[in-house]
Amino acid sequence: MIRLLILSCGTNACSHIAKILKTKFKDDFYIVGCDINKRWLVPSCEYLDDFVQCPYSSESNYYSFIIQTCKDKNIDWILPSFDGDQFLFASDNEELKELGLKSTGTSSKLEFYKDKVLTNRFLDSIEIPVPKIYSIEKIEDEKFYFVKPVHGVGSIGVRKMSGAEIRSLTDTSDLIIQEILSEPEFTLECFNYNGKIYSVCRERIASKSGVCTKTRVFQNINLQKYAEKLATSVNIPYIFNMQFMKNPEGKYVCTDLNLRSAGGMALSYAAGWDEISALANIMLEKDENTVIQSVNKRIDEQYVCRHYEESVTKSVKNRIAFDLDGTLLDSRERHKIVMKDVLKKHNISLDVSTLVTFKSEGRTNIDWLLSNNLDEEKSREINKEWISLIEHEDYLKKDVLYSDVLEALEILSKENDLFLITARSNKENALKQINSLVIGQYFTGISVVATGSETSALKAVELEKYDADFFIGDTESDYKASLIANCKFFALSCGFRSEDFWRKYTDESYKNISEFCNAFYARKTC
Repeated sequence: MIRLLILSCGTNACSHIAKILKTKFKDDFYIVGCDINKRWLVPSCEYLDDFVQCPYSSESNYYSFIIQTCKDKNIDWILPSFDGDQFLFASDNEELKELGLKSTGTSSKLEFYKDKVLTNRFLDSIEIPVPKIYSIEKIEDEKFYFVKPVHGVGSIGVRKMSGAEIRSLTDTSDLIIQEILSEPEFTLECFNYNGKIYSVCRERIASKSGVCTKTRVFQNINLQKYAEKLATSVNIPYIFNMQFMKNPEGKYVCTDLNLRSAGGMALSYAAGWDEISALANIMLEKDENTVIQSVNKRIDEQYVCRHYEESVTKSVKNRIAFDLDGTLLDSRERHKIVMKDVLKKHNISLDVSTLVTFKSEGRTNIDWLLSNNLDEEKSREINKEWISLIEHEDYLKKDVLYSDVLEALEILSKENDLFLITARSNKENALKQINSLVIGQYFTGISVVATGSETSALKAVELEKYDADFFIGDTESDYKASLIANCKFFALSCGFRSEDFWRKYTDESYKNISEFCNAFYARKTC
């Protein structure tokens, strides 16, 4: 079974890809989807076997996050969608090769593809006609031009402007100024295999947000010749598309080149063109006849309209809130290490292995220090230093999720809204840690409140804000918050309070989140 990672899986094109693979090749592909949105906000998730919420591609950790996901999920193939991803995870990416991964992306060597000006120059150099481009100095105030972003996507941002309007713009450095072209616009969807091009053409009749919604589908041999010329000039991926309009002389010119799947590809599929099955058969290492059978066919002229279908992605049964430290996150080692380092600074040698067990009965750091024969003044001084260090980034790295947390959150989040409410003095470090733990994808809301005497009241405010039905925590502070908010509380004894401690407060305590999860679903009322 091929393990495939689809990036930006919430787009129209990627939704279509996942759907075709799961309906036609369900026993051949294990599909992992990746998107910036939560799972329940990605309609294509019904066709996915697994899902990972990722950072924005503009964030510095995006690339390393995807690489780590490939390792964690044992990915065989990666399918990048947007142009930026095409270069990050290119077909010749050495790191991917070292991991044994293959990519459907383009080659990183195609420098001309990094902006539309360079693309136009390249196409012109291989005798594929392109629109005439004007510099800001050459335009006339009364004349109209097409203006589009140098680094734009599809038809988004393309507009008609007069020369005077263009000159009035404060910054034109990221704009291409082109001659006016005649509608309609045509998208040539192409499949490239063993040096041969297969294609289908769509006339754009109507669009929304740059994606075609009403179209005429047919085959155009003349436009396909331009795709063939491109394929003989440069190494291009299996799937790509070219867009054409007519210039003032009535000649077809290529207005855009996209070395990726088209947003409107499902329209062509409805007319009988199936490039995703062809791509799937390449991944499955099928013979050439099997690969091309879905694209090497006559497509009769047809009109196709896209209609939107609403689907319920999640039915919410309960609204469940969780504490973080000690509940989902095993931070006991951090507490001991920080204490050991502070004691070392004061030239004090104590066995810190008893610290967490001592505190599990509701006692404090100061109580532990006093029990080890330190005077009260020194105990308070050490505790103050401990508090100042406990949320430092270097120490937070000592924390690990309990082994059953991800599985439990995955199960619970499918039919419940989950919320995370944690008390930390350093909100920025808390959010960084949550992000690094990759658990944020399971929560509808995340709140970080201040530590101190008001923590329970502050947590209660968040519980009320989220209208939580249940709160799962590991300290009496969490218990008090649930009382204030009139929210049912479930205690876990895996963190900073023991089973014996919880018997003083509630009969509903569990050893870990798995035990809670099993008991929760066994309750007839949940």
